Amino acid sequence: MIRKILTTAASRLLIALVNLAIVWLSARMLGAEGMGTISLIILGISINQMVSALVGGSALVYLIPRYPALQLLVPSWIWSVVVSAAGSFILAKAGLIPGEYATDLFWISLLQSFYNINQNVLLGREKITAFNVLAFLQVLITLAILLVLLLVANRISVNSYVVALYVSYASVLLAGSVLVAGFVSRGKWWNPEVFRQAFRFGGYLQAASFLQLFNYRLSYYIIEKYFDRATLGVFSIGVQISESVWIISKSIAMVQYARISNTTDRDYAREITSVFIRITGLLTIAMLAVLLLLPNDFFVFVFRSDFSNLHQVILSLSPGIFAVAVSLMLSHYFSGSGMPWHNTISSGIGLIFTLILGFTLIPRYGLTGAGVVASVAYTAGMMYQLLVYLRISGARWKDLGIRMSDFRAMKAHFEK
Repeated sequence: MIRKILTTAASRLLIALVNLAIVWLSARMLGAEGMGTISLIILGISINQMVSALVGGSALVYLIPRYPALQLLVPSWIWSVVVSAAGSFILAKAGLIPGEYATDLFWISLLQSFYNINQNVLLGREKITAFNVLAFLQVLITLAILLVLLLVANRISVNSYVVALYVSYASVLLAGSVLVAGFVSRGKWWNPEVFRQAFRFGGYLQAASFLQLFNYRLSYYIIEKYFDRATLGVFSIGVQISESVWIISKSIAMVQYARISNTTDRDYAREITSVFIRITGLLTIAMLAVLLLLPNDFFVFVFRSDFSNLHQVILSLSPGIFAVAVSLMLSHYFSGSGMPWHNTISSGIGLIFTLILGFTLIPRYGLTGAGVVASVAYTAGMMYQLLVYLRISGARWKDLGIRMSDFRAMKAHFEK
């Protein structure tokens, strides 16, 4: 397990660095307004992904070890096509994405949905290395295409970013399909019971993810409504920089989820979750401290004068970033243990706080208000999960306090 976590963490770090390069290049070349447009496109794709994942999402990680792969893949593919088409049409008509990108939204959403299906199959089979390689290739190809289009071809427009997404997702989809084909055997391709199980379990998971997405990103729409797309661009960059702190927690959570999904030992699930909460909390605080020590002039130098308010965005988001890091451990404990409804409730609690505070604090306090709203919402959702975890797992408050022996304990007891 240690090797998988370290490999995943290294992969996540590389992905984060490449993503930062993508953000830097896009921000420098396209400015705050261009980044605002890109953030709306990405948000539209994310909304489509949330609905597509009702059948083909992270529920596959739990179900793949239990059912024939083909009976899970076919309904996932069909569902993705329907959702990508309907979702893109609705978002465009509602004015939630730039209308001229509606067709692109459909095709990129579909490519990403199929790619995500493959990734979840690989994760369910605990093929962590393949999962990490494909994830890294996706962002690396995106960066390479952007470099060619923006710097070599001098195509300075949001369309260059869109083309980069097309090429990167098509490439990793093809590679992932070759790997997943090895897990597919001939036989009955449709089983109503399997579809019901996928939809039921996926429904809990994606209801949580859908609520969480709006908990994370509803502020985008509020900012654009009360301010402008350039202000949204600044906030989106601040969010991406802050969320890069989740490298460690996401790496641990991914391995944790695959491991818990493949075990029936509840004591083992509780033990590794408590250890991971302690270690994640400590590492997240350390990474946030480094990020907060960077002066505002540093961000202006790295990006451009459009982004002079980044430090206040990161500062206001910091408590929420810590809360989500801990929440990831709890979410994957509930999902891997077959209790995903607790994540749905947690996300719903966070969204309620976002709705109540978002339309009052953001119009009044702008970027700082948006960060505070996010921090309050994230913390509220995490506290619900933590209280439920302590109640149902048998863990105690003192089990969550950091110990100097935690890293040694992980190596001694969990390396398998």
